[in-house]
Amino acid sequence: MKKLYNRIPYLLSVVIVAIIAIQIIWSYTEYQKNTMEFKSDIQEALDVAIDNYFIDFAKDNSVSLRVNNAGDFNSEKITIKGQNRQIIDKINGDSLSSASIPKASDSLKMLNNIRDIYISINEDSINFTKLKGLLNSELDRKSYDISYKLNHLKNDSIYASSRTENFTSGDFTVQGKSTYLKSRESIELLFPNAIIIILKKSLFSIVISLLLMVCILFALFYMQWVIKQQKQLSEIKDDLISNITHEFKTPISTIGAALESIRYFNTNNDIEKTNRYLDYSDQQLKKLETMVDQLMDTALLKTENWILEKRQVNIHNWAAEIIDNYKMNAQKKAILLNISKDSKSEAYIEPFHLGNCLGALIDNAVKYGGDKIEILIDNGESLTLQVIDEPGHLTKNQSEKIFDKFYRVPQGNLHNVKGYGVGLYYVKKIAEKHGGTAEVILKNNSTSFIISVPNE
Repeated sequence: MKKLYNRIPYLLSVVIVAIIAIQIIWSYTEYQKNTMEFKSDIQEALDVAIDNYFIDFAKDNSVSLRVNNAGDFNSEKITIKGQNRQIIDKINGDSLSSASIPKASDSLKMLNNIRDIYISINEDSINFTKLKGLLNSELDRKSYDISYKLNHLKNDSIYASSRTENFTSGDFTVQGKSTYLKSRESIELLFPNAIIIILKKSLFSIVISLLLMVCILFALFYMQWVIKQQKQLSEIKDDLISNITHEFKTPISTIGAALESIRYFNTNNDIEKTNRYLDYSDQQLKKLETMVDQLMDTALLKTENWILEKRQVNIHNWAAEIIDNYKMNAQKKAILLNISKDSKSEAYIEPFHLGNCLGALIDNAVKYGGDKIEILIDNGESLTLQVIDEPGHLTKNQSEKIFDKFYRVPQGNLHNVKGYGVGLYYVKKIAEKHGGTAEVILKNNSTSFIISVPNE
């Protein structure tokens, strides 16, 4: 199981790398797709604009020769129109030489079935203003708002340009493919912000892809965190069972030994010896009762309907009684009580459970602290109980977990001090039941546990 757990980070790393790679490939493919679509749209818009430009130019810049009767060539029957209006309604006969008439007549006879002849007038330059107007219409129709530059190329050299001011060299270029353009002549479209435009088109897909990737990564890391928490809970449970077994085994063994001694080794019915064995058994039974009560109280803390029975208590007498019990059992420790001069004599608290909390803090200091333990009490608008022991025995990382259920300060593979890891958890929960707080402060090589509850 441990080997499998140790492999999970590697498996997650492989999955994360695969997900990121897939998303990058998908995003790049989407970008390429949008780039091709963008190029196609711009190419189509430019070609349509060029075609419309030359169609309009042909309409506005052409001359038509109409022959009323091609078979009977007569200057009176020829009209010339241009730009949709009649330019010459007849050709003066004097302007036609005798040599040219037969030739014209022969030509017209060759085109016997043609009634209209159009003569197109070409220009070497491009009217960029008109071309840009047509191009802008096509771009608007395709919902593109871009800044661009048009170049008129002849023999691969720039013949004319739509913009003479400084213009950033375009990172995207399209050349017109219109059939109206002459050989070795082209119209080139340039604009510098193509990547931004393409990314805007891909923005929705990219955002969805990123959100999906973040959700998947969050789920994977959350799963890793849950697995880690479950592993820690499993280890804590095993440690708790081991501690309970050892803690219960000692008094049970002692009681068993005492009863065995009374039964088999007290043949003289020595009353003093019997009473001594019974006292040992009674002490161990009380110890067992205390441990069971502690475990039951911890389970009771989860009950929402449990209400503390508060009452007025004389703080000095209440605290002194608790501390005296620990002084008797820890004679090598200096346990000092200091009550603030401004403290009220009484507090409205639940004395039994809050007393257990103060006792748990003192017991913790006796087990893990130095030779000097100081208890400071301040009873004002709130009752503050502070237990200080030196030297400090906690690290910052340990202090953040010290109130967690079943947490015990790691001591390698050994626990010289037995316990369940529920004492400080019990302290925190009882403080919260009173509407107060419990905290630990590390300062100047000392550890301070503080309980603060409202004095109502």
